[in-house]
Amino acid sequence: MQHVSGGLAMDIDILGCSGGVSGNPRNTGTTCFRLGEHILLDAGSGLSKLDLGEQRKITDVLLSHAHMDHISDLPGFLANLFDHIQAPVRVHALNETIEVLKDCIFNYQIWPDFTQVPSPEKPLLEFVVVEPWQSFKLYNYDITPFFVEHSVPTTGYAIKDAHSHLVFSADTTYSQALSDSLNRLGHIDTLIVECAFPDSKLDIAQTSKHMTPSLIQMMLDDLEEQPKKIWITHIKPAYEKQLRHDLRSKGEFHHWRVLP
Repeated sequence: MQHVSGGLAMDIDILGCSGGVSGNPRNTGTTCFRLGEHILLDAGSGLSKLDLGEQRKITDVLLSHAHMDHISDLPGFLANLFDHIQAPVRVHALNETIEVLKDCIFNYQIWPDFTQVPSPEKPLLEFVVVEPWQSFKLYNYDITPFFVEHSVPTTGYAIKDAHSHLVFSADTTYSQALSDSLNRLGHIDTLIVECAFPDSKLDIAQTSKHMTPSLIQMMLDDLEEQPKKIWITHIKPAYEKQLRHDLRSKGEFHHWRVLP
């Protein structure tokens, strides 16, 4: 786990930020960030860095989409909470994401339906549908979901507290719609953006709707105001060396930080 400030006043821990798994000790596990003590942003394998006491403090999970590397530790995390929470954990996600989780995971075949277990009156899990551009408040954070372009329905999250504005663009590729969304959000202190593939794999990136360094640069060129900081995440371990080379070749690399 890595606690990051980097000019960001918001209390955030990087639990996982890799685009895959490997034996490299730098690999943190797949996508999961913790905001304060009570909120998770995605629930990939990085979630396993939290001990049981820390897990029991989580009340809300913001999911970007239903791909395995973003939900893999959610079932096991919930199974740790019997007798240790007073209210169900709220999982916030697009309706399409919730339906996939209900049909494919919490279906009594892959995992119990924790919206009914241990009882319908006192479940472990509550699903909360989010809608793009319909903001809501959790603790001291104002949260705004916004659509991004990926291979399945996906939402990014803009998160504000009293001091800073963090934007997590989730898994996505370059599109005018994404640039328009980021411009609509206004001033951004820190933008977390994925970069799964090097420029040499542009065809794969576009087919799977992921980013390359050049696609990130195209997105940034569209913005009316540049983010103060850019955090690069979701690097595929097989391409890490080439990706770091490609990212360093960009003129604005001093504003870019490859996580962790």
